[in-house]
Amino acid sequence: MGDDPGSSIAFAEKVLSLLDTGSFTTSYKYALLLSIVDATLESTEPDGSAPDVLRGRDLGRRVFARYWHQARPFGAAGPLRQSTQRDVVVKIAELRAELALPEHTSLDAARSLHPTAIERLEREVVVTVVRYPIPLLQRFGSAGTVEDRFIYDLGWRDGIGAGQVNRADFDDRLHLRPGAGERLLEVAGLVRPVVEREWLRHVARRNDDQVDDLRLESFLFGATRTALVHLRDPLLGLQLGRCFYCRGDRGPWEVNHFLPWARWPDDRLDNLVVAHRACNNDKRAALAGLDHLERWWTRLSGTSVAGRRLADIGARASWPRRPERTASGARALYLHQPDGAMLWAGRGEVERLDARRLQAVLDPALGIAAEAPRDRYGAS
Repeated sequence: MGDDPGSSIAFAEKVLSLLDTGSFTTSYKYALLLSIVDATLESTEPDGSAPDVLRGRDLGRRVFARYWHQARPFGAAGPLRQSTQRDVVVKIAELRAELALPEHTSLDAARSLHPTAIERLEREVVVTVVRYPIPLLQRFGSAGTVEDRFIYDLGWRDGIGAGQVNRADFDDRLHLRPGAGERLLEVAGLVRPVVEREWLRHVARRNDDQVDDLRLESFLFGATRTALVHLRDPLLGLQLGRCFYCRGDRGPWEVNHFLPWARWPDDRLDNLVVAHRACNNDKRAALAGLDHLERWWTRLSGTSVAGRRLADIGARASWPRRPERTASGARALYLHQPDGAMLWAGRGEVERLDARRLQAVLDPALGIAAEAPRDRYGAS
């Protein structure tokens, strides 16, 4: 649980100061900040503690995945530029056209169809992220003259070449500063919407403010509901035809993010359940109560019947699964809630968080396998 609200507030204020005063000629820094938050969430230890180290290449791949989602046509305007140059969004759009990929093709599906072409562009983005936004992120002022490394220190020196980043022995570690990981976990829910809003404004300015802010927000950061529809029936079968929350057996049905999308955008299969539309709409961005969490947590285990069936659904649908990362995200979101925080128990119902029971539910002994980061460009 969080221990010092004052230091968390001071940390959040520094992040906001970066957004207010930093140089943002492209949107890379926004993508990087959100990727750092997500990587920290997904690397949470079984006891809820934050990681000490993040990996630069992993952050680069996360940035690439964010831009892949945003490189779809925005109506008649086509892909929205995010810098004055031929930026990564334009390059992804060009690659999609070259490969004749439909608009909503996921990155995983594209990678399975055209692994060489996707990896080539992803590698380019990874190198760019490691060489520029990661070393430059913690510089304040439009000229970047004041540096305060309050989030992380680097395992490499500034000004490295692309060839060095691609070497197998390149040290791509970001060493989180003392307490920074915990602060990131504590303020993630507050920082994320501010970063997204600033990113949205950046894109609107680059595209002559000819976009509707609400529509643009959904386009840049919203879950792609249409892409989830084909998972509804298999997941409903896994739930024996019943709503995951109220256990009722009559629809209409919707695919729901158990860990709310607004708190952590995780579209992997383990985070998806099927719910009544009324339950889905009532839950919104709230964390589910502990009875719901306990059933969902058990499902994450590959040794449970539901876990094995979920693995089969993922294989048939070619939908990504990383249960150990989803489990880490759950620990990060729940274990950093204050005692007595309100959880959603059901339509119109809430319950106070019971910290002792929460620790028992998120038992590390459940056996959710940890998996080392897979690095296609060098050592993990």
